[in-house]
Amino acid sequence: MTMSFPRFGALTLAAALAVSPVLAADKDPVVAVLNGTEIHASAVNEFRQSLPPQMAGAPFNVLVDAQINNQLVAEAARKEGIASEPDVKRALKAAEESILRKAWMSKKLRASVTDDVLQKDYQKLLANFKPEDEIKASHILVETEDQAKAVIAELRKGGDFATVAKARSKDPSAQKNGGDLGYFTKGEMVPAFADAAFAMKVGDVTQAPVKTQFGWHVIKVEDRRQTTAPTFDEAKPMIRDQIAGQMAEKIVADLRDKAKIKVFNEDGSPVSDQPAKK
Repeated sequence: MTMSFPRFGALTLAAALAVSPVLAADKDPVVAVLNGTEIHASAVNEFRQSLPPQMAGAPFNVLVDAQINNQLVAEAARKEGIASEPDVKRALKAAEESILRKAWMSKKLRASVTDDVLQKDYQKLLANFKPEDEIKASHILVETEDQAKAVIAELRKGGDFATVAKARSKDPSAQKNGGDLGYFTKGEMVPAFADAAFAMKVGDVTQAPVKTQFGWHVIKVEDRRQTTAPTFDEAKPMIRDQIAGQMAEKIVADLRDKAKIKVFNEDGSPVSDQPAKK
């Protein structure tokens, strides 16, 4: 169950356009030779990055074998002239444009998003940072109010909160963490839960069940503190994504301003409100 809100936004345009670094030539060894063509470690690592998480952890030699299979199939396709078929030609052109787009944008952004630029935005972040109260709490989530009351009664008799959470809570994570939610600010939790938790003292367990859209909660407050500003290294990835996103949007806007653009409706008829013509 996810109750907290994300601290940072979704992927920016810049993050989506990022290109994985390629191994330097002297650190990109040949890991296989297929019909006289070398397969380098970088190609295998790029293949790994294209895989879903459950497959990306495969041993390197397994990925080398898969890459060999992939290239054998590609070679067979070339020999049969598949690359000249209209649909394939369009797909190859789209793939080429995608690679060029990502490489060019990544090059532009790497040159612009320097540590000096990041440090300036970090100083702004520090200047605007306002500490907030946050608490560390655990919870036991059950289906009904009566079940929650039974949990509270069990805890009053001396039951260990984490042990009871593992046995009773329907929150899947409770099996591993005993209901521990870690630290959170009031705005990161649904209102009913946050209101109850932040009204409690450290060490308190709710005297009555707390209802939210997820079910009925029994809450224990473990600690209370003030938030602190992130260090530069902690904030750096977020700041880089924000700045890169803004720069990427400006780069695209500048390109559009210099281009001659005319758009049409799906049926090919002219769009009535065309962009400004250069």
